Amino acid sequence: MFDTLTQKFSAISDRLRGSARITEADLDATLRDMRMALLEADVALPVVRKLLDEVRERGLGEEVAKSLKPGQLIVKILHDVLSDTLGGEPKPLDLQKIPSVILLCGLQGAGKTTTAGKLARFLTQQGKKVALTSVDSTRPAAREQLEILARQVNVPYFAGRGKRADQMATDALNQAKKDGIHVLILDTAGRQTVDDDLMAEINKVQRKVQASERLLVLDSMMGQAALEIAESFHENVRLSGCILTKTDADVRGGAAISVAQSTGVPLRFVGTGEKLEAFEFFDPQRMAGRVLGQGDIVGLVEKIQNTVDLEEAEKLAKKASKGHFDLQDFSDQLDQMQNMGGMSEMVKMLPGVRVPEEALASVDDKPIRQMQAMISSMTADERTKPKIISGSRKRRIATGSGTTIQEVNRLLKQFSQMQKMMKKMRGSKGKRMMASLAGKLGMPGMPR
Repeated sequence: MFDTLTQKFSAISDRLRGSARITEADLDATLRDMRMALLEADVALPVVRKLLDEVRERGLGEEVAKSLKPGQLIVKILHDVLSDTLGGEPKPLDLQKIPSVILLCGLQGAGKTTTAGKLARFLTQQGKKVALTSVDSTRPAAREQLEILARQVNVPYFAGRGKRADQMATDALNQAKKDGIHVLILDTAGRQTVDDDLMAEINKVQRKVQASERLLVLDSMMGQAALEIAESFHENVRLSGCILTKTDADVRGGAAISVAQSTGVPLRFVGTGEKLEAFEFFDPQRMAGRVLGQGDIVGLVEKIQNTVDLEEAEKLAKKASKGHFDLQDFSDQLDQMQNMGGMSEMVKMLPGVRVPEEALASVDDKPIRQMQAMISSMTADERTKPKIISGSRKRRIATGSGTTIQEVNRLLKQFSQMQKMMKKMRGSKGKRMMASLAGKLGMPGMPR
């Protein structure tokens, strides 16, 4: 979502870091570049002015003038101001009451129903007992869709009884109390545009259920129109947060900055794809770091923790330590990488790694998919004992995977090199290499 802005802001911060002295003219030139970058990212003009005024005021302060590294201090100011603009400190959901109600609202097509399923999955992984309900009294298909999603994420769906939305909500809440549910996610009706009837209906539902969280689901592809929608809902419903969907699309990201700054409503989550697991908690400070090209190592670790099966990883580590790593294990690791968004997504989150946007855009995961296809075309024996793969077997594997014999040979060579490297990692030499790597990463003590 912030790719273009990241590219421009990274260039600005790189230029500043190398400056031993910052004059007022230098700061003005930096602010002009920032202004262009923010406007091109579709950030509202009043928001741009406010953000730049704050950077200028703090950039001309005594602290910067007396600093031995003014360039780095300006970068820190950029980070802090951008973080504050995006919402400041990350705000977890208020789920103290049992059951807590999360009311989702928004226009049709924003991805509200799918977001309800994603949020249910996210909270279930945190150990919450979650249920879903829809109070869309006019669209039975929307209720059916949410019921299907509830089955997919393995949470109960409450079909609230009644003809009106507030009656359905009250009935679902009573059911949640009986069943000991921690969190009831309530999906309200949507409209093509904001209208008085929609607001009156949502208000009536809110008065009945007293939702702990009132979250607006916004389509990030709407650009500046998102700001007007957010302001209308906030005026009527008193929102506690926003969820931005479709952030994996080629959008400029200005909506997130504009909505957070203009309404004071923090961005709480972002939808990063169509799959139910493509959903992330939004941390303004970490996002500001990513926009400035500083990476997000915490986000990368979280993504690995949420994607990797720790039990399977431990089994694999034991196999590798004994030199028993085979092609099936290699294929499983390729699967894990794909589940984390592929190579380009992982590179973006690494701190200190500067890869041009054009280069990232050209990163193709097709070779990884080809390797997976070749391994899938092998027999169980061939995966565990690749040395038995003769010329005729290679032809069969190439035909079955839609590749060539040369590509099969390349895969086998790469795998053989990997096995040799793993054998070197065994013993005291390997431990020293791991200890050295841990020291470089700032992890002096690693678990056995």
